[in-house]
Formats: sequence, C-alpha cells, structure tokens
Amino acid sequence: MSSIAISPGHFGVGSGARDIIDEVTEARKVVDRVAYLLQQEGITVHKIVDDRSKKQSDNLNYLIREHNSKNRKLDVSIHFNSSGKRTDQPLGTEVLYLNDSLQAFAARMSQAIAKASGLKNRGAKKRSELAFLKGTNQPAVLIEVCFVNSVQDVKIYQSKFNEICEAIAKECIAYVAPNLTNKESDLENVEGEIQKTLPSVGTKGEFTSPELKKRLDAILKDQKMIEAIVRKGIDEQAIHGVWLEKLRDGTLSSADLLGISTLIIEHQIKNAGKK
Repeated sequence: MSSIAISPGHFGVGSGARDIIDEVTEARKVVDRVAYLLQQEGITVHKIVDDRSKKQSDNLNYLIREHNSKNRKLDVSIHFNSSGKRTDQPLGTEVLYLNDSLQAFAARMSQAIAKASGLKNRGAKKRSELAFLKGTNQPAVLIEVCFVNSVQDVKIYQSKFNEICEAIAKECIAYVAPNLTNKESDLENVEGEIQKTLPSVGTKGEFTSPELKKRLDAILKDQKMIEAIVRKGIDEQAIHGVWLEKLRDGTLSSADLLGISTLIIEHQIKNAGKK
C-alpha cells in the first residue's frame, strides 16, 4: 500500500503562527504542492484540510479523526514555527515525531529539506505532548518547515518553495514506496511530454542545445519567473486566468508551462500580423 494522508495544521488564516507570513496560508500551499508531486509518482494521497473548526481543540479532533479514517501508510502534518519576536537570524527547519521507529525518517526528512533549501537543519525532535502525533494510529511526523518570524527563513522558503516541496515528497515516497525509482528530472519530463504530445520538429523530441537546456532548467526552478510568464499570458489574453490558480495550488506542470509559453508567442505573432 503506497498511500499517505497529509494535512496543513490549524483551521483558518490567523489560527496558527503569524508574522512575516501566515502559517495556515503557507502550510496549505506546501500541502497542495507535495500532494501533487506524490500523485505524479503514483502515490495515493488523502489531502485533509479543515475549513470548519472554530477553535483549536475542534481542529485537532477533526484532523486526527480524518487521518485515522483513511487507509494509509504514513501521516504527515505540515506546520510553520515561531519563536515570538521577529529576528534577522536564521532559525531553520525541524521534524517532530513520537514513535522511536520514526526517528531516523524524521532526521532524514529534516536533513533533506535543509539540504534542498539552505535552511538551518534543526533535526528530528521527539515530542510526546502533541495531539496529532499521539492521536494518529499510523506512523506520523509533523514538519515545521521554517520560522514565520525569521527574516532569513522566510526569504529562503519563498525562494526555494519548489525545492522544499520536492524534498518532502521524495522522502515520503522513500518511506511508503522504497522500490519506486522514477527519478526523471523536470526537463526529462518535459522531453517526454514533447515526444508524446507534440509533432516532431526534428528527428527527435528532445533538446539539442545544452545551453538551451541549462537556461530552461533555471526557469523551471524560478517560481517568480514562472509566475511572470503566466501573468504575461493572462494580461495579453493569450491564456485563461485558471492557469494562475493552477500555479498557486501546485498543479501546473512543466509541460503546461511549455504550452503556455508557446501560446503566448503564437498570440504575439498573430497580433503583430494585424498591425
């Protein structure tokens, strides 16, 4: 069984930690993106989001009940930390666990997030008082992605959002499906989509220029540039606004971006011909 239940902590904007960024808002973004990445690898994902609770006790009971109602191998809760007063110091990422059998997994997860992003690695921490870890009846970890009150943490998180989500997804896959060996890069996925869905311009649907591949790889890792491309397409009425929603909820694929870029260019060429 390759199945994971994942949820963002808390129940509404402002109900969690809040400073430079809001914990609830960001945790939901991470959950959306990680769930999408897991599904792309064939993992069954139960995404649980609480939009009904009005207080913390109800929220915890709801999340625990919903997690325990799912047929899954691993429970994951996404949170963001806070130490109170705003600071310029980097504080880092950590992964909390209760069952001793999860210590190594929690340590690998924390290390993977830190390595992928540059966040300080605070490591695995055993916590026996947390309701989520106590109440779920399958192996569970609670990921504190970074500190909402650390200027450095937030800067790193926002610039390395995709890398952080990919690290979380990869470690989850390694836990629930260790034999899954699909290690294609984003560019390899793009090439695969070209070969499957687009007419061949040359002899093969693949990149022939290392420099082109290098530049595209950089774009695929630049969330701000991707958003700028999508917004440009919407502003020029070359694409529908739904693509921005897909980008924000983490369901925009590399192949989608290729298609969007092509549509923008097509739109510009057609408009230039009318002048």
